[in-house]
Amino acid sequence: SSESLRVLVAVMWFSIGSCFWSLVFLFVFQIMGSVFMCHSLHDFIIDASQDLALRVWVNDMYGDGLKSFWTIFELTFSGCWPTYARRIVEEISPLYSLFFFMYVYVVVFVATRIVAALLMKETLSQYSNDAECMVNERAKKSSWVKASLSDLFEEADTDNDGLLSVKEMRALFAHQKVKLWMKELGVDANDPDTLICLLGDGDGCGVNQDDFLHGITRLKGEARSQDLLPVYSHVKKTHALVKDLHITVDRLVQEKGTMGIVSF
Repeated sequence: SSESLRVLVAVMWFSIGSCFWSLVFLFVFQIMGSVFMCHSLHDFIIDASQDLALRVWVNDMYGDGLKSFWTIFELTFSGCWPTYARRIVEEISPLYSLFFFMYVYVVVFVATRIVAALLMKETLSQYSNDAECMVNERAKKSSWVKASLSDLFEEADTDNDGLLSVKEMRALFAHQKVKLWMKELGVDANDPDTLICLLGDGDGCGVNQDDFLHGITRLKGEARSQDLLPVYSHVKKTHALVKDLHITVDRLVQEKGTMGIVSF
């Protein structure tokens, strides 16, 4: 899709620096390996007492710096390193197994996977920081949650009257799978009476589908600052009113006491 293509282009653009230094890192190891192989096999190639076919093959693979580098490049990225290593180890010297062991383990296995992991990290980081992607993902998740809750409501509405009675909600929240799913949403269903009270309006007439969806959606997750701020504001106003009431009562009591003394 166009969104995936946009994210891919953005990731490639923002990961240019990481890709460059990763390639430089691998390039240095390839240069070191190609120089070692070219230099160490030179005497074997010019040794007329050795098998001619093997000398020709070694020369084609590691005869000069360019050939040796290309062979090491293929050995690193093609995945068929035994093709370039087995004949060297078996027909020339087993000591080359130490070089290939270290190179394959350090560069082919470890280094290339670290580079791939860094690129994957860049991809995920760019995708998670992309505002449009975040909005789309949240919209998809919200739609999925609402659709799932709608299906749950229809399953729980056994009498098909469009309302969930207290009995139906108790039966719903007593189901173990529903409890687990509510826990994943961040809703505590272990106290069904409290949850039913929060979803309903207290008239005992039941909860319709819209109220059920809205209630669960508002209850899921931890309390946010924007949810707690109105509560704090109401508590602050109530505290101020109670304080004023306390001052007024104290003043009335003092006035009444003063009037009693004067009358006496």
